[in-house]
Amino acid sequence: MRPFLFLCLVMAVAGMDGHNVQLSQAQKDKVHQYTMQCIKESGVKPDIISEAKKGHFTDDEGLKKFTLCFFQKSGIVDSHGKLNVEAALAKLPPGINKVDAMKLLEECKKKTGKDAADTAFEVFKCYSRGTKTHILV
Repeated sequence: MRPFLFLCLVMAVAGMDGHNVQLSQAQKDKVHQYTMQCIKESGVKPDIISEAKKGHFTDDEGLKKFTLCFFQKSGIVDSHGKLNVEAALAKLPPGINKVDAMKLLEECKKKTGKDAADTAFEVFKCYSRGTKTHILV
């Protein structure tokens, strides 16, 4: 299975003109590693991930747990699912407008849920819906 495009859906933020940027090989390797670990830990079904990659989000506990797991391993959320804007900005590759990214990150940081996994998932959806720049793995 192709890696879950975490950075494509989550860290790809707010380019005004809508374009794509590439991850380094080291970043791609980390995405794959975290993906495999978090699929195993969360029990999320591959078809749920496939739909999320297309922007179709289901209220699935496995997907929420996967999102929290991936964000925690990436160091961009705390144990409560709260976003660390500085950490997220530091992980963005060249080609991302940092000013626009910060605006979207600050807005998405306000999202909350009933628990840590739900909060991380709300942040994930906010990014995915708010971005015009996509990072390709």
